[in-house]
Amino acid sequence: MAESQGGLKNIHHGRRQPRVRLLAPLKYMQISHPEKIWYDFFIPAGLAVASLSFYFLIDDRPSLFGDGGIAKSLRDILAIAIPFLFGALASVAMGLPGPYFDKRPLGAPLLLDGKALTMRQFVAYLLGYVTFLSLLLLGVCFFGDTFHQSIISLFARIHIPRAVLFYVGAVLIFTIGSFLSVSILWSLYFLTDVVNVSEDDPK
Repeated sequence: MAESQGGLKNIHHGRRQPRVRLLAPLKYMQISHPEKIWYDFFIPAGLAVASLSFYFLIDDRPSLFGDGGIAKSLRDILAIAIPFLFGALASVAMGLPGPYFDKRPLGAPLLLDGKALTMRQFVAYLLGYVTFLSLLLLGVCFFGDTFHQSIISLFARIHIPRAVLFYVGAVLIFTIGSFLSVSILWSLYFLTDVVNVSEDDPK
């Protein structure tokens, strides 16, 4: 009998699965839809390039790390937002807000592994992905804020220019932040517009 890809592995009889379970939220990126690729790649990438260009070009740019830096501000925001995202994901995954959510959205289907997803399934994947990005960005900000002086000292000992840390930190923060921001806006669009479209609405 073939082993299911979902659920917890049978610790006595299940074979080792190649997929890293802690990266399961990234399965959202495998969902195919004609419109979704714009919100997954093209718009976030464009926003990342634009925001990075703006940050590097301005003269009086705010610092990335330290008191009053961008990383600290993001940590404060994410510390509040992440518990709400976990709560929303738990509510959707456990059966709320009701059976209407188990219908498929109108229009082009959202496909994963060749199967059309219901609104609940897609929103669960979407919220999982947004939460994952939030945790990733929080981790980058926390690590950079906590260890940037130690990393600067390490770079100095091995003769790596300090600017490398600045550019790497900026690329990580602005790129992850861009993908997170667009994904949040995409989820807001889906939750406020798509899920409220009924089959009885006029074409």
